[in-house]
Formats: sequence, structure tokens, C-alpha cells
Amino acid sequence: MPSPVQTGYRTFWDTPILQAAERAMNHAAARQRLLANNLANVNTPGYLRYDLPFPAALAGARNRAIELAQRHGIPFVGEDTKMMLPSSGYTPILMPTAMRTDGNTVDPEYELAALAENELRYAMLVRIAGGQIRGLLDAITGGRTP
Repeated sequence: MPSPVQTGYRTFWDTPILQAAERAMNHAAARQRLLANNLANVNTPGYLRYDLPFPAALAGARNRAIELAQRHGIPFVGEDTKMMLPSSGYTPILMPTAMRTDGNTVDPEYELAALAENELRYAMLVRIAGGQIRGLLDAITGGRTP
């Protein structure tokens, strides 16, 4: 049986799918906090809304993956990187939206819609991770319930 070093994974549970799901869930959790903070400041004069858009994080992860592959001389197929997900280093982005007369840029309807979308994304990621774990457990138990 290969050691964790030979397989490239730290543990049996440390698979690429679970790693990607974990990073994406961390992103969704950080975005949820930012969106909730935006809503909490809806009546704060001069408050500027922030967001962590998923496509921007995805593009950043793709660029980092390409750079890493080139640095280490690893053959790299660009289309495969579409499945890459962001790392844990997130930078909130100031979202210049229509300003109100008090200088606040928070639109409550938009924030609520973004919160709902983010919640659905998180729930989907939990299902993906759960399915992966169930598959690993089935492999261990031979499909029998423990």
C-alpha cells in the first residue's frame, strides 16, 4: 500500500475533490460574512459594499495553478484548470455600485439575492463533499452499513 507521501495526499480523506470542496466552502463562508456585513450596514452613511465574487476567485486560482505548473516544469492542459477552486487567501473587492445620497452603496434587495445564491452554492458543496465521503466509506466497508 503506498504511503501518503507516495500518493501525494496527506491522508486517505485528503482527495482533490474534498480539497476543492473545502476551499470553495471556505470562500462561500467568507462571502456570507461579507454580504451579511453589507446588510448590517445598509443604513450607515458612507458605507461602501464589499464582495468576494466566485468567478474572480476561480480565475485567480486558475492563474496560480498555471504559474505553479510552469515553475515546476509540469505539463499543463489549460482546459483542465476550469475545475480549480480558490485557495484560502481572499481579498474583499470594493463593488462600485449606484450610490445613494448619503454615500452608501448597499442595495438590500441585491444583498438578499446574493445571500440566497451563496447559500445554495454552499449547500451544493456540502452535498458534493458528503457524496465523496460516502463513496470513500462505501469503499472501506464494501457497501455494507457499519
